Amino acid sequence: MSKRLILVLALVFAFGITAVAFAEVQNVKVSGDILMQGLNRTNIILRENSAPPRLVSSPATYNQYSNKINGFLSHIRVRVDADLTDNVSATVRLINERMWGSEYNSYIDSTGTEVAVGKGNSTDVQLDLAYVTAKEFLYSPLTLTVGRQELHFGNDLIIGDVDTNNLMSGHGITGASAGQYLPRSLDDLTLRKSFDAIRATLNYDPLVVDAVFARIDKTVDDNDAVDLWGANANYALNNDTTLEAYYWLKVRQKAGAGAAVTYNNQGTGAEQRLIQSSHDDTTQTIGARVAYSGVKNTNLGLEVAGQFGEKVNNTTLYPDDITSDVGGYRSRRAYAIQFTSMYNLADIVKKYDPTVGFNYTLLSGEPYKGRGKHYSGWDPMFENQAQGTLFNKIMGYSNAQLINVTAAAKPWEDVKVALDWYYIRLMKAYRDAGADGNASSIDLTGVVGDPTYTMKAGKKTLGNELDANITYDYTEDVQFGLNLGWFIPGAAFDEQNKKTATQVIGSMKVTF
Repeated sequence: MSKRLILVLALVFAFGITAVAFAEVQNVKVSGDILMQGLNRTNIILRENSAPPRLVSSPATYNQYSNKINGFLSHIRVRVDADLTDNVSATVRLINERMWGSEYNSYIDSTGTEVAVGKGNSTDVQLDLAYVTAKEFLYSPLTLTVGRQELHFGNDLIIGDVDTNNLMSGHGITGASAGQYLPRSLDDLTLRKSFDAIRATLNYDPLVVDAVFARIDKTVDDNDAVDLWGANANYALNNDTTLEAYYWLKVRQKAGAGAAVTYNNQGTGAEQRLIQSSHDDTTQTIGARVAYSGVKNTNLGLEVAGQFGEKVNNTTLYPDDITSDVGGYRSRRAYAIQFTSMYNLADIVKKYDPTVGFNYTLLSGEPYKGRGKHYSGWDPMFENQAQGTLFNKIMGYSNAQLINVTAAAKPWEDVKVALDWYYIRLMKAYRDAGADGNASSIDLTGVVGDPTYTMKAGKKTLGNELDANITYDYTEDVQFGLNLGWFIPGAAFDEQNKKTATQVIGSMKVTF
C-alpha cells in the first residue's frame, strides 16, 4: 500500500472520528447565571447583641445573628442539558453560594468557642440539579423525571423549596444549618430549591397529573428518613379558569420523630413516665386552588388547604412544644387560606405599565406551649413564597394572617419599580405570661437555634413591613437590582426586642 493511500485513509479516519464527536455533542447546551449581592441588615433580631459572634476567617461583624449584618454574597450556577435521544435527556447544575472573605463555615461565639455552621468550605461546589427525563415512558402521555430536581406547584404555598427556612427535614436538630453554606442569618437568600425526587407526569391535555416521591433527609439508620409523597392535578377548564387539587404527605419516621422524653402522666403531677414514641411524625395536606383571568386585565386566585396526621411532641425538633400533660403525640388539625389578585391599569394609565395587587394569607396557629388534644399550628411544609423579606426571617410561616398590598410600574422602558406593604397579625396570641405580663423565649421561626423573643401576652399585632424593589435591565443578559426593606414590630413584641429591622440589598445578575 502506497504512502499516499495510507495518508488518505488516515485523513478519512481522522475526519470520521471528528464527525462522530461533533454529532455526540451537538445537542449539549451549557448555561448558567452569576448573582452578586452587597447587603446590610440591621436589628434583624429586633435588639442589640452585647457580644455578637464573628466568623473565623473574617474580622468583620458579619456573622450568624447580630444587630448589624453586612457583607457581599455570590451565587454561581452552571447548568448542562444534554439530549441523549428523542425522548431522553439529562440535566446537571452545579452551585456555589458563599460570603466574600469567608473560606470556612464556622464562627467564634461570645465564649471564644468555634461553632460549625455547615459542611466543608464555602468555596466547595455542590450538586444543585441532577436528573434524567424520559418522555413517552412506557406510555405516550407519561413523562418520568428521576433525580435532584425543582418541584413547583401552584403558588408554591405547599411545595416549592426544600430549603425553606422554616422547620423541616433535619434542619435544626443540632442547631446548625446542615448542608447550608450561607450563615443562618442569610440562608433565606439561598437559590437552592431542589428535591431528590421521582416525578411521574401524565399529560392528558387539558388535565396534567403529577405523582411525586422525594427523600428529604436520611442517615444510615433504617428508620429515620424524612420523606415526601404526593399527587397534584391541574385542569385547564377553559382559557380563563384553571383548577388544581393536591394531596401531600410528609413523614418523619420514628427514629427521627421522637426521642425518649419524660412526660407528666396526663396531669397527675408527681407521677412521671418515660415515653419512647412509636409514632411517625406525619403531616397530611389536602387542598384545592382556582385561578381565574376572565375579567379584563385581572388575575384572581383562591387556595384552601387542610392538614391532618400526627405530631410527635419533642422540644428538640419543635422548640415551642410542651413535653408535659399531653402524652407523646397529638393529632393535627390545621388549615390555610390564600387569596391573590393582580390588576393591570393599562386602560386607565396609558403608559408606565402600572399594576396593583391585593393578597391575603391565613395560616392557623397553635397556642404557645399548647396542651390541647389537637395540634392546630400550620406546618409550612416546603413553601416558597417570601424569599428575602424580613418578616420571613424573623417569624415562621404559621400562626398568622398576612395582608399584602403591592404596586408596580415601569417609569422607563428598562426600569421597574415595585412597592409591597405587609401587615402581619397572629392567629393565636402568646400566653403563659410571667409576673411581668410577658410570654418569654418564644421561637418565632420554629427552627432550633434561631433567636428567641419576649412577647406581650394576649397581643396579636406582629408588625408591618414595607419593601421597595428597583430593577434595571442593562442588557438582555445583565440586570441590576436594589431592595430596601423595613420591618416595624407591632404590639405583640415587648419593648426589649422592638427595634425596627432594616435591609438594603444591591445586586447584579448575569445570565449566560
